[in-house]
Amino acid sequence: MSKVYISSLESNFGRSLAYMFEKNGYTVTQEPEPGLEFFIDVTEYRDPRDDKEVGEGIDPALLEEAYERNVCFPVKALDKAINSMEGKKRICFLSSRDASSNISEKVSGFGFSMSKAALHNILIILKNTMIEKGYTFRLFDPMTGSYCAKKAAAAAYQYFVTDRFFDEYAGPERNDEYNLILRDALGREIPW
Repeated sequence: MSKVYISSLESNFGRSLAYMFEKNGYTVTQEPEPGLEFFIDVTEYRDPRDDKEVGEGIDPALLEEAYERNVCFPVKALDKAINSMEGKKRICFLSSRDASSNISEKVSGFGFSMSKAALHNILIILKNTMIEKGYTFRLFDPMTGSYCAKKAAAAAYQYFVTDRFFDEYAGPERNDEYNLILRDALGREIPW
């Protein structure tokens, strides 16, 4: 039986995603163990106090907390789990269009946006290192706040388990298996 590591089952999204995997015959775990096919981090730490705009006094402690929770803890968990992975060896992280350098419309909430943007950069380095060892990566925006957790989890499940090879004539830069691409719950590619 295939195993899936999901970092947390505290959120509605995390529980819904676990349900989708279990419904389809996977074993869900929250600890690294041999035989993992999927590592999925569902961290979306947002501090409601992180609502200042430029010029209003950004709190560095809130930025640091967001970085610890959205980047350091998940990457440490991946580091513990990576040697237990076999089979698909798919590494999946939640992110958000809020972290996009190109299309974010945010004017506050720097901690979340900056931490997820930092995660993107760390994951591209990991991808460049691990792709040759058979690992593939997924970034997913569940559209929290505008899309229901169950539908977002169903979309995430489909994206995480399906290999995504595109038109060979479009070139490898359009292939989700060889690139780090952020997709949202509607399947759209979000530039990051």
